Amino acid sequence: MKLRHQLFLLLVVSGMVPLAISSYLLVRQNRGLLETEEKSYLTRSASFLSIQLDDYLGAARAQLRQLGEGLLAPPGPSGVEDRFRQRWVDGYLRGFLESQPDVVTLRLLSQRGVGPQFSSVELAPEAREALAEAFETGLESGQPVYRMVVLPGSDRPLAVIAVPVAPAGSEILVVEGVLAMRPIEPLFRQEAQGETSVFLVDRDGAILWSQGATAEVERAVAASDLLRDFARFPLNLTAELELEVEGRSRRLLTRISPVAAPGWGVVVNRPLAGAFASARRMAFNTVVSTALLLLVALAVAAVVARRVSRPIQSLAEGTHEIAEGNFGKRVDPAGLGPEIGALAADFNRMGEHVERQIRELRQAAQENREIFIGSMRAFVAAIDAKDPYTRGHSERVATYARTITRALGLDEEAQQQVWIGALLHDVGKLGIDDAILKKGGVLTSDEYEEMKRHPAIGAEIMSRIDQLRDVLPIIRSHHEAWNGRGYPDGLRGEETPLIARIVCVADTFDAITTNRPYQRAYEARFAVETIRRLTGARFDAKVVTAFLRAFEAGQIRLRPTVSTPPTAVSA
Repeated sequence: MKLRHQLFLLLVVSGMVPLAISSYLLVRQNRGLLETEEKSYLTRSASFLSIQLDDYLGAARAQLRQLGEGLLAPPGPSGVEDRFRQRWVDGYLRGFLESQPDVVTLRLLSQRGVGPQFSSVELAPEAREALAEAFETGLESGQPVYRMVVLPGSDRPLAVIAVPVAPAGSEILVVEGVLAMRPIEPLFRQEAQGETSVFLVDRDGAILWSQGATAEVERAVAASDLLRDFARFPLNLTAELELEVEGRSRRLLTRISPVAAPGWGVVVNRPLAGAFASARRMAFNTVVSTALLLLVALAVAAVVARRVSRPIQSLAEGTHEIAEGNFGKRVDPAGLGPEIGALAADFNRMGEHVERQIRELRQAAQENREIFIGSMRAFVAAIDAKDPYTRGHSERVATYARTITRALGLDEEAQQQVWIGALLHDVGKLGIDDAILKKGGVLTSDEYEEMKRHPAIGAEIMSRIDQLRDVLPIIRSHHEAWNGRGYPDGLRGEETPLIARIVCVADTFDAITTNRPYQRAYEARFAVETIRRLTGARFDAKVVTAFLRAFEAGQIRLRPTVSTPPTAVSA
């Protein structure tokens, strides 16, 4: 046999047979992995929702208990109803409601069911009935009571929590709250995508709330043995359910995970046909691709067998590193033959040329970056120079903001983005009258409103520079507040971009620790406590946590000041 025929047969035997066997094994293995992954997805989904809901309800319960204990702790009348009549109580309760926007109704009741009630919405009869029932149950059991209400004509859930509070020597006080569950609703809706449905059930197996479920699926879940088993053993359980839809049988893969505090359960299910569709597609695609690969292998073997491949292989080994970016690698043309040797020489010349170009491009990029950063710093210095009380403010805020970003675990690109945005965050002061910027005292209301325009002015100025588009949210939104009372847009919570929330904390820290027309610089520790106190009202708790971690680690430093903090400071 000729050499090319022997090489052809060798390639066929050594390539096609292992390929066919490995493809068959791969199909079996990956099918099992995909099916396991689908089940794991439901497990993770149900566990995630149950943990989030349990944390949310637990935090709300702790806040209500703390509210009740705070009412009973100070010296005063021993009777709960007498406590309610003290002048400070009304302000105390209203302050709690202002700090907890998710609490739409708050009731504090004595054992006789008498006490103050605050509500920001008109409660439906179902909600009032749940409050009354929770009060009676909590008073009788002495334990927190949870109820869920879904108002007719709406899928918006309300959580009712009743917390009995009875310090030693005091009569029982029941604190009740109705929660709008705003942080929880989006999580349930996000998980209920496509054919996946999500349920919240109580300990008796009754469905409290559902998302993404048809009436047939709801009935199948409600009548399933899974809920009856959960009522007896509130554990993580998985089952397959069968139901009839338009005369056809459908099977559902279902997972239930307990919510510890109220004893509820989160149920997540999806049709088996949809859950394992990816496994079937993978098997089909693997079979088809294997057949095509076998055909290609035959063709390639026939072509390669006609030529002696060693010179090409030698060239490929030498040029591979050049293709991977190692432009300093050179190919030895000796022994490759005249044609391939000439090709190797061309590769060497190309590598030298590209290596030189890359080196020059990197040098030019570094120089451009240094020019850009220097220009920005000069621009920022010009901005800070307009306000004699904040000179160097932008550089300090940029340094603090970058440290916070690093503490949040964001990558170097995000740190650089935050640093640039923080440098430019006050660029809008170029559009503010110098008389306002340099005023040596507290601004009037009109002057303050004019000063509040500088974030929008800055965003407008920098919007003309395409390369700075990513930092515009910092410039425009660094004065927004977590509770929606900031400016210029009144954004609430995570509506404000994370990078702007980071700069907001850094900006406040520098504002408190530097001299201003209306205040002297305060100590860093006072600034930290002020930021901690305003967490959840003005600042994002996640960002503040990262700030505190960096501060305690000594990563945020400033020169010590001598001012003594007053009893209250508005940050």
